Amino acid sequence: MLPDAEVLAVCCEILSSLNIGNFKVKLNHRKFLDAMIELSGCEKRKFKSICSSIDKLDKEPWEKVRIELI
Repeated sequence: MLPDAEVLAVCCEILSSLNIGNFKVKLNHRKFLDAMIELSGCEKRKFKSICSSIDKLDKEPWEKVRIELI
């Protein structure tokens, strides 16, 4: 995953140097998500439903997704 992080860092450096104002980088990387879920101590059998809830974050408000995750 280190090469992926380096690519993101370079992209952020380039965008920052263009003086285009604030920008947001959204990361969608399944291995990163797997690692976060594993580190949080969630059971592997809940992985699919957790991913489904997280995928809703672009469409639903955080509070609604939070309740679903809990």
